[in-house]
Amino acid sequence: MKINTILLAIFTAFATSSVMAAATCPADLDKTSCVYFKEGYAAGADDKKAKQDNNYHRYDDSFDSRYEKAFAKGYSQGYTETK
Repeated sequence: MKINTILLAIFTAFATSSVMAAATCPADLDKTSCVYFKEGYAAGADDKKAKQDNNYHRYDDSFDSRYEKAFAKGYSQGYTETK
């Protein structure tokens, strides 16, 4: 049981870090924009894996409109880079 728990923890850490590592913020984004970029990236990657269409507008209620550009850019990148 302990070995299964340890293996699951290692796999989860690896899977999470690989998505986050791929979501590198562009240098022109401030800290807040970077957070929205990463959230958009994760949403785009999730949609691609779920075979959803490329449409960040389904998340319009998930971000502040001031950061829509950063979220959309992250979403697009996450969707495109995910296989």
